[in-house]
Amino acid sequence: MLFPKLGIADQIAGKSRMIPAEPVGAVVARGDAQIGFQQMSELLAVPGVEVVGPLPPEIQKVTVFSAGISSTSKRTRRGAAPRLVKFLSSPRRRRRWIAKTGIEPVNP
Repeated sequence: MLFPKLGIADQIAGKSRMIPAEPVGAVVARGDAQIGFQQMSELLAVPGVEVVGPLPPEIQKVTVFSAGISSTSKRTRRGAAPRLVKFLSSPRRRRRWIAKTGIEPVNP
C-alpha cells in the first residue's frame, strides 16, 4: 500500500479510507474527501477533479495494457482486429488521443 511505503500509515490511520464502490475522483469532486489517489485515466474522467500530478515513479503502481491477435483468428491479416491495433498504436493516436486520457503510451 501507498501509505506504509511513504512511512505515514500510523499518522493518517484515522483520517483515510478505501473507496471500493465508486471512482475516488467522484468522492473528491462532491467534497466527501479532500484528496484522492487513483489512476490518472480515472481521475481525468471525473468533472470537478483537479489533478495536481502523478505520484513519484518509485511509489507508482503501473498497469500495462497490451494488444494481441489470436493465431487462430480467421481475420489475422485484413480483419478489424489488426486494423484496431494499428490504429491505437499509431504515433498520431498516442500523441493526440491516448495521452489525453491519462494513459502513458509506450513506444512499440
